Amino acid sequence: MRYLFVMLAGFCLCTCGTAEDTPPPGDAQDRVSERERIFNGAYENLDAAVLERLLAADYVVDYRGREASRSREQFVGELGQLRLVFPGLHIEIDSSRFTVYREQYIVQGIRTFHWRANDTPGSYRERFTNRWTFRDGQWLLANTILQPLDQ
Repeated sequence: MRYLFVMLAGFCLCTCGTAEDTPPPGDAQDRVSERERIFNGAYENLDAAVLERLLAADYVVDYRGREASRSREQFVGELGQLRLVFPGLHIEIDSSRFTVYREQYIVQGIRTFHWRANDTPGSYRERFTNRWTFRDGQWLLANTILQPLDQ
């Protein structure tokens, strides 16, 4: 009997994931919502340091219909250039919704970028999908899909 118990306990321990890969119970959506808010603020402020803490190591952004995908390093590296192209950048989240899918949170929405360059205002709208996963004890942005909207 003791042998059976030891075998069963060993099986359970070997098949369970680590505690770090299991989201904490309770208000996961609130935590992801807060991380999404921080991400949007860092994106608007082109704050590479904050974005690096929010993005998973294997983060990929996919620009549908426009360009090739970008890795985490490429995405963060381009932020400095964006500061020159879009002075006074302001990002408005027009709408968003959360969906839970297999212990992941999918945030889908529409956002509008507003800026002023040479006293001329500009804007751009896009649909976004952000997929948040729980890794290494925290919610990290694993990938983003962007699709431009007709102006």
